[in-house]
This record gives sequence, structure tokens and C-alpha cells, in this order.
Amino acid sequence: MQNRKFLIPILAVLLVGVVAPLSVQRAHGDDQSATLNVTGVLAKGYYDQYLGGTFNVIQAGNTINFNVFFTANYIAFQRNLTMGIKFDWMQNYQNTTSPVTVLAYGTATVTLAFQIPQLSGASANLNQAPHSWTLEMWDMALASTWTNGCSDSGYVRAPACIQWNSCDYCGINQYRIAVYSSQQATYYNNMLQASAIIGALSAVLGGTNPPAGSSAAAADMAQATTQALLAQNAYRTGDFNTAQSDSQNALNDANAAQSSLGTIGGGTDAAIMTNIWLTGAAVIMGGIGALLLGFGGFKYMRGKTRSMPNYTPPTSAKSS
Repeated sequence: MQNRKFLIPILAVLLVGVVAPLSVQRAHGDDQSATLNVTGVLAKGYYDQYLGGTFNVIQAGNTINFNVFFTANYIAFQRNLTMGIKFDWMQNYQNTTSPVTVLAYGTATVTLAFQIPQLSGASANLNQAPHSWTLEMWDMALASTWTNGCSDSGYVRAPACIQWNSCDYCGINQYRIAVYSSQQATYYNNMLQASAIIGALSAVLGGTNPPAGSSAAAADMAQATTQALLAQNAYRTGDFNTAQSDSQNALNDANAAQSSLGTIGGGTDAAIMTNIWLTGAAVIMGGIGALLLGFGGFKYMRGKTRSMPNYTPPTSAKSS
């Protein structure tokens, strides 16, 4: 019965987190619809405390994919689709290498893969600011080059152009991008996992009948929240190396807290509840960003941990 009580709200939040609207353009002269979906990113719609905004995040050196699902209208002619992407650090578009042909009523997915530069040379400071972008899809004669700006007169035949621009209010696929260093990416992943474990264990340890091993687990969890707060403070000021180190400490302590219940005898009920909450938290965070990564979230968890039965104060913070 207790398992069911915790499972219902998790499923409710999961359903909210999973819904991620795609960016759909209005119909043009050659299509019925064209829908953009961005893949290959580390996170979508993530609030970055250093940059101070919500972005789609990708690590430097990785490839971001712009995928457009194109549905042709009823007009009988061959559409020859190509795409180009331009970020704010670029002078020219980088284009797809070959056209995709679509006939009346046909559908096709056109994908443009773009590798984000490494943080070196002229691109060394790409992680210091968010970046805007423009994506265009062109329908034109084979072996042609688009030169007329992006407009669609509404006529039934090519040439035609569809454009998407980065926008903070246009859906999850059109956010500006934040380019992360390896230290920032590791920080993000560590905090994602640590906060999932902390959220899971808080439900188990905060009950009226905490399982065996809860005292040690509570101490480790308090230490984990302390390390997480240190990591957040370092990240917020741009000290990404310290943020990476402190977030690793937070994850280590969170894992130790989970291990305390498993090795000292948490019991079947505690194990089931922990797995339910871990699974729910991990999926939620993967879809909508880290649930407890806000400063207030970790402060709340630290206060909640201290109020748990059998709580033992943690030792001083580990040095990184």
C-alpha cells in the first residue's frame, strides 16, 4: 500500500515531464508541415546557473542533429530538399551534402549533423556565453544554390524556403545552445545522479519507520547535499574545475548513503521504494532537467535530512 502511495505522484510527474512539444512551422507552398526536432544534446531546456538562462546543452566536440520531418502537400511535383545551419560564431551556412527528394503526399526526414568545435583557438571561449542559430530548409532545382534570403511566396512550386531561429519562447527544440567543456558536462552528469539518489533516499529515510542503516545513510546524504551546494556555488562563479570535483564528492557520498541501506539491511520494502524513486527521479530529470539542482532544492534536502530520525551530523566537508 505504501509503495502505491509513492508511485502515483511519480507517474503523474513523469507524464508532465515526458511531453516535449516539437517545433512545427506553418504550411508553405510545397508542404503540408515541417517539424523540427533537435537531438544529440546533453540536455534540453536546462537552466544554466552560470549563464543565467535556459538552453539546450551540448558538449564541445560532440555532434548536434537538426532533424526536420517534412510532409509534402498534394501538388504533383518533385521537391528537392537541402538544409543549412549557421551559429552566431559562423559567417556562412554549413549545408547538407545531398538533396532529399519528396513527391506529392510524400514524407521524409532531412537531417543536418553539425559538430560543435572544441574549446581551443578561436573557439576557446564558446562556453562563456549562449549561442543563437538559424536553420533553413531550401526547396529548389537540383545542383542549385540558394541566394535569395529565406522567403516563401506561397506558390505551389519551388523555389521555397523554411526558416527556424533560436528562440527562448518557441519550444524546447528552439532554445539557444550552451556549449559545455568536459568539466561542465561531468558536473552536470554528477549532479543529475546525485540529486536523483538524494531524492530517492529522502522518501525512504524520512518515513516514520526508517529502515536499518538509516543513521549512516542520513549522515552520508547530509554530506552529499553539502558537497552539492559547494559544487553549485563553484559552478555559478565559473570555477568549473572545482565544480566538477565537488560534484564528484556529492555523487560519491550519495552512493555511500544508498549503499548503507543495502549493506546494513535496509529490507525488502526499503529496497523497493528506493528503486521506485530512483527510477522515477532519473527519468524525470532526464526529460525536464535536474529536479533538485536548484540551490533552494538542495538547501531543502539538507534541512529535511537533519530532521530525520536517527540523524547523525556528518564530518567536515572533504577536500577536493
